[in-house]
Parts: sequence; structure tokens; C-alpha cells
Amino acid sequence: MDTKDKIETLKKIERYIRGELSQKEIDELWVEFLKNPEYYEWFETELHLRSLARKGDNPLVKELPDTSGETKEEPSKIKSIRTWIIAAAASVLFVIGLQLFSVSEQESQNRWALASIEHTEMLGADILRSDEEEVSDFDISVNEALSAAYEEQYEEAIEKFSFLFEQAPSELQRVKIGMNLGILHYNLGEYETAKSHFRQVVNAEEIDRYAEEKAWWFLGNAQVNLNDLEEARESVFNAYSLDGRFQNPALSLLKKLDVRLGYIPSAELE
Repeated sequence: MDTKDKIETLKKIERYIRGELSQKEIDELWVEFLKNPEYYEWFETELHLRSLARKGDNPLVKELPDTSGETKEEPSKIKSIRTWIIAAAASVLFVIGLQLFSVSEQESQNRWALASIEHTEMLGADILRSDEEEVSDFDISVNEALSAAYEEQYEEAIEKFSFLFEQAPSELQRVKIGMNLGILHYNLGEYETAKSHFRQVVNAEEIDRYAEEKAWWFLGNAQVNLNDLEEARESVFNAYSLDGRFQNPALSLLKKLDVRLGYIPSAELE
């Protein structure tokens, strides 16, 4: 049983105890108990703890006087304390187990995504003009912001690009600047903001195939980091479909996402 199935089974146990499962779901859960006795042990332990709680058993020791005038601990209460502690510990482990499974799964997904995006993927202004044409102040400002990014002055670069995005005279220039902002925020771990910028790029009416493929690929990676796996798969598939330089890594990520989403069995990943 893989991590995803374990998490779902543990959640079903919790819902079963709360009386939230249908009869069909209960029958399926008992089949899982037969296949995996350890899950039934969790179920029994959790039930025992809840039973103690309903009875109002107090784990505090009550001291009773003996005939000599001294006090002694009631044996039944000592046993009750031990039972309470074991049950409580098991319940805590149950919750921790769910959390560890979830964290492990999330960390695994994050390793699929790009750790960072190379600065060379950023887009500068085309300032190659004939001798009769003048380079615009806007284009110079774009490349100044790009220079700040190359020098790892990220906050300054973001501030400049954000200003230029609002001032851009054409959509093609906004595409370039939006791409750059997305890359900068991605590398700062600000995936939600990066996602927003990449989304603006792919939604642009004027965009060349090269920039579109790049934006879909980066958008998909940002969504993986945000655990938006359904959206990530769509974005990565769009990058793959454009048949460009990201096609091979996009195909590799698509297979992993399809397994995680249950579209294909894990055996087919090989």
C-alpha cells in the first residue's frame, strides 16, 4: 500500500469512529483491516481512548489510607493510568502518523519541481536597432532591471519590473516583464505570486510559442510546489504539447503526476 492509500485509510478510520461512513464504506474498510492488521490495531486503540473519555475516567492517582495510617495508591487506578497513557500515546501517534505521511508526500512532490529557475531564462529588451533608430528609455530600463536580477539584487529588480509592467506600451513587453517577475518570485519561494505572473503570461493574446512553452512549464512547477496537482498537470501537459525544449522534462513530470493523481498505476511509471 502506497503513502496515498495509507493516508486515506487512516482518515477513513477516523470517519468510521465518528459515524460518518456509509455501509459500503464500512464494508470496504473492514476489508482493509483484514489485509492490514496494523490498521485494525489503530482502530481498537482509538476506540479504547474514546471509551475512557466518555466514561470520565480520571488518570489522576487517588490515595487511600491503609490501617497503619499511611497512604497507598489504589492498584486499579495505577492500572487505569497505565492504560490511559498507552491509549493517549497511541492516539497522538495516530495523528502524527497522518502528519508525517502528508509531509512526506508533500516533500516528495516538491522534489519533482524545479529547485530554482536559471536567470538566463529571463527576457531582456531587444535593443539591437539600426543606426537610424533610437533605443527607447523603456527598453533601457528593462535591461537595467534585468542587470539588477543578474547581480542578485532581487528586491530592486522586482520593484523595477513591477513599475515597468504598469508602464509597458505593448503586450509583448508585458509578457517579457511578467515572465521575469514570475521567475524572480519563484526563486524567492513565493510560488503563489510566481503562479499569478506566469498565468498572466500564458493568458496574453500576443505571445510567441517559445515564451508560451516556457511560461506553461514554469507555471506547472509553481503549482506543484503549491500542491495544486490537477492544475499542475494541465499546465505541464500544455508545455509538453508545444513540442519544444521542455518536452522531455515535461513528460517525466507528467508521468509522476499521473501516478500521484491515480490516473495510471505506479507500475507503469517504470
